[in-house]
Amino acid sequence: MTERKAFSLLLALGLVLLAVAGCAPPEKPTRDGPGPLSIRFDPGVSAPEYHSPLDWWQRNHFRSLNNGEIVEGDCTYCHNTQTSCDNCHNYVGVKR
Repeated sequence: MTERKAFSLLLALGLVLLAVAGCAPPEKPTRDGPGPLSIRFDPGVSAPEYHSPLDWWQRNHFRSLNNGEIVEGDCTYCHNTQTSCDNCHNYVGVKR
């Protein structure tokens, strides 16, 4: 193998490793967390009783929407979609 081929191979390998090392998944959206994916709720509005426990609600709310128990308008009455819905939906790749 010539020096030029070896250099090209090492350069290509280095670029691939650099690209892989630089690809980190975004942080999961968290309530009132840091960064642009933070989920923000109006502090003046307390969560209704049916939102407890909150972790369950975050994982399963789509079922209530899909089976018609609630409609999207029920959510947007309290939630700002840009700061409490869209961040999570973009993270997991579901439609808004």
